Amino acid sequence: MYKKILSYRPNFRPSLVFLLIPILISFIFIAKSFDQYSERENGESKNQELENNLITVKDFLFGQFNSGSAKFEFNARNGDSIQRILSDQKISQADINNVLNAFRREYNVGPLRKDQKIYLIVKREKNGNLVSRLTVNIDNITSVHVFLNKDNLYEAKRVTKVLTKKNHFVETTIDRGIYRSAKQSGIENSIVAQFARLYGFEVDFQRDLKKNDKIKIFYERYLDDDGISQRTGNIIYSEIINADKNITLYRYEYPNGTMGYFTPEGKSIEKSLMRTPINGAKLTSRYGFRIHPILGFNHLHQGTDFAAPIGTPVMASGSGTVEYAGWKGGYGKFISIRHSSVYQTNYAHLQDYAKGIRRGAKVQQGQIIGYSGNTGSSTGPHLHYEVVVNGKKENSQTLKLPSSAPLEGSNKNLFEIQKRNIDNLILETAKKK
Repeated sequence: MYKKILSYRPNFRPSLVFLLIPILISFIFIAKSFDQYSERENGESKNQELENNLITVKDFLFGQFNSGSAKFEFNARNGDSIQRILSDQKISQADINNVLNAFRREYNVGPLRKDQKIYLIVKREKNGNLVSRLTVNIDNITSVHVFLNKDNLYEAKRVTKVLTKKNHFVETTIDRGIYRSAKQSGIENSIVAQFARLYGFEVDFQRDLKKNDKIKIFYERYLDDDGISQRTGNIIYSEIINADKNITLYRYEYPNGTMGYFTPEGKSIEKSLMRTPINGAKLTSRYGFRIHPILGFNHLHQGTDFAAPIGTPVMASGSGTVEYAGWKGGYGKFISIRHSSVYQTNYAHLQDYAKGIRRGAKVQQGQIIGYSGNTGSSTGPHLHYEVVVNGKKENSQTLKLPSSAPLEGSNKNLFEIQKRNIDNLILETAKKK
């Protein structure tokens, strides 16, 4: 079942009811005694009145035990809807329509996402069930509430949590891969993905990072009133420390509001193309000659293969224009992006394409363009990635790529000021821990 009953609470106090019972019975018998005295005068039997009194007591008790409210919590499955959930609770169609109309005034009614939270209070009445309150979590900070107002009409209200920005510093030692180590240290997935995009120009996370290497990240968190992180912002500072090299990056905010990441000397980390366009994947086949796994003969493998579960997001390794998005023989579902007159990248064996990815679409570096799969001539789920330079396929892992221009002049001066401020913020944050 996709629903869980949290509680059932009749709307009466048992102690009060049982206190009233003897009082009511005493009243009936006193009335009966008085009626027996007066019966001689008016000649009327009061047996019928006594029976009516007993029926009144029975109806009162029955009504109390059958009225009440039940609370439910739902974890939606793909394709679930508010209408279906309410119908399952025996809510009348007229009541469902009124609830949905109220809901629409604050948010579009559509299919629910998998694991989306819905809370429902159903009022049990003789004439059927009524929705007393419906709460739908739109995301982790916004919810829509539908309830009966004082006029007994359904009203809706959208509630958004007030969040407070707070900088957070974390340092962790890599044990069994960066993603698992980061998760164990409480680093949110969005920050891990941002970290991977930043260092994807310089670092192969499968080969370059080893056990006992360290990472440091100073980033923005947005906390609710309970101090729980509900959203993350940008990385402010980050560092990778290993035996081979240290790479430290500072965020720099340009006067026009855009951002970039630079080494302490003001050199840009960004290059024209990322080395690894997929996070958390294992490099399984390099560029060069190999025995083709399907054809069975020695063959020049003109790309790099990254093993990854089906559905793993694939990023554009550079900004550019989609030249092709569709089926391409043994490549299966395939995307080709033109970055300049010199560079082009290809992505093969995809499971699906991201929304809006089609021929002529403009994409930004790091943007999700598709999802890894096992289509075409493939022996297992993976991404086949190619870099084409002046029409010739090159080794993406050894190719020398041009870096973005370093900071100069007024930008360099402003960067030095921001860098000192970031260092001071890190020290202040560390002292509060």
